[in-house]
Amino acid sequence: MAHELERLADGTYAFAAAREPGWHRLGTVVPEPMTAQEVLNLAHLSDWNIRKSLGITAVVPGEKCEECRRKIGAKHTQKCAVPHDKDRENTDLVVTEEDTAQLLPVDGWVSTYRTVPVSGELQPLGIVSGEYPIIQPEEFADFMQAIVDTSGALFDTGGSLRDGRDIFLTMQLPESIKIGGTDEIGLYLAGFNNYSGQGKLRVVTTPVRVVCANTERAALRNHRSEYTFRHSKGLEGRLQEAREALKINFEWTKVFETEAESMINTKMSVDQFGDLIKAVWPEKFSKPLDDWKKPQTDHWDTLQALFKSADTQENIRGTAWAGYNSITEYLDWEIPIPGVGTEEAATARADRVFSGQYNSLKHTAFSKALDFVAAQ
Repeated sequence: MAHELERLADGTYAFAAAREPGWHRLGTVVPEPMTAQEVLNLAHLSDWNIRKSLGITAVVPGEKCEECRRKIGAKHTQKCAVPHDKDRENTDLVVTEEDTAQLLPVDGWVSTYRTVPVSGELQPLGIVSGEYPIIQPEEFADFMQAIVDTSGALFDTGGSLRDGRDIFLTMQLPESIKIGGTDEIGLYLAGFNNYSGQGKLRVVTTPVRVVCANTERAALRNHRSEYTFRHSKGLEGRLQEAREALKINFEWTKVFETEAESMINTKMSVDQFGDLIKAVWPEKFSKPLDDWKKPQTDHWDTLQALFKSADTQENIRGTAWAGYNSITEYLDWEIPIPGVGTEEAATARADRVFSGQYNSLKHTAFSKALDFVAAQ
């Protein structure tokens, strides 16, 4: 039963697992679930720097020696350098097929290659089209983490198969996620990516814990839902498409409670709140302060006042949660509505809240506030 895990130059294997080792007892085992960066480091999947060659040249046999122009089976001329440039067992200088080889460019195709862990050598992985987008292991891990959002899923295994031509990552799904609207206990989110041009990027929900090539095949046979695409495009903009294909549904109440609690328990200074404002409105506050116009200055001052002294932030003052709520309060109730009276302005604001006009900004603020929490 071949595991097909990659064996590195120092004798270690490109595999990591949390809590329980694989049946092969190889790689690194840690006592707790891993973050994306931890599984990449421990499984030797980080810093591969996969890239594409500038082109491909094919070695093609011809009919005559490229230098002396003698045909296959005839003898090279005495002055021909070709036979003297090669280690030849025969001494009769007969023209062989190898002597007629020509180098021809293969238009539209390139080779993928990587920096091999431990040895640092360059290794070709396969032949792909020139349009093939490289999805680094780091990018793939981030994509899998994003599929389950911030709902608590952590990485359980990761590894390299077939000398780096394939990788796998698995995450144990938390209780806050349902597959197809039903509870399924003990499911994993397993991701597979190929760098040789011979396979697809695939993510499945499966009861199989992937630790080798055999369990890889078992997971791909026995899955509850699947997301797959060929390497014709990158991962950008495919998150919701993946969630829908995988039939992933979130118990958002549980998720929201956990995330809100983490913000409440994280301190945020006035300067850090300023950084949050700039992250939500990068186009407005990227210029130096002296270049701000009055609307930008008023916008900034109003947000800062909400964070520092608004009654609505009293019980959560100075926290990341107060930072997020200051922004949502501004969006709902403080953005100026020029040219209307007080009563009309209140109605217009209520309409904006119900229509969700600023929902995308609120989502950005929530996401950036969580990024701040994670960085502390």
